[in-house]
Amino acid sequence: MARPKAPDHDAQRDRILASATQAFAQLGYARASMSQLAQACGTSKAGLYHYFPSKEALLFESLDRYTRRLSERLHTVQATALPAHEELAHLVRALLTEYRDSRAHHIALLNDVKFLGAEQREQIQAQERVVVQAVARSLHRVAPERLSGAHRTPTTMALLSMVNFTFAWLRPDGPMTYEQYAELVIDLWTRSLS
Repeated sequence: MARPKAPDHDAQRDRILASATQAFAQLGYARASMSQLAQACGTSKAGLYHYFPSKEALLFESLDRYTRRLSERLHTVQATALPAHEELAHLVRALLTEYRDSRAHHIALLNDVKFLGAEQREQIQAQERVVVQAVARSLHRVAPERLSGAHRTPTTMALLSMVNFTFAWLRPDGPMTYEQYAELVIDLWTRSLS
């Protein structure tokens, strides 16, 4: 019979994932050794291997959890059946609320997904597509006549570019908060689609 997990087993895994994701963002996946990751996580190499069998497993679980969380947040917004403009505003707010503390995840998504095996990489990319499709549906609801056919994808990607790359320049302690930026984005898009 398997031993039950210690009460803080999941909490320790969470702490390791958060620290490892930061380390991947700082060092890059290719340069980060298990020894460096263990040091960044405040554990021994053996301790790290106790929770994760490989560096790839660390990266995959971190990005899998993150992209699932994003798609679940957007699904929750869309399941509330809000009026179209409200739904779009809530989607933007949900994304930017999540992005405020997810800089390391975005760096890893941008730079390190290519190091995952094909099946794992496809799973992460499929979850990213869920996010893109959710935003596309919401935009289409706001302006169906303007966002059909050839305009749908470029318009969706334009909005996502405004929010996805905040990790590169918008700082939580900067002169504009993520919440203020969300309202700016909503205002610009609401006016442009009206």
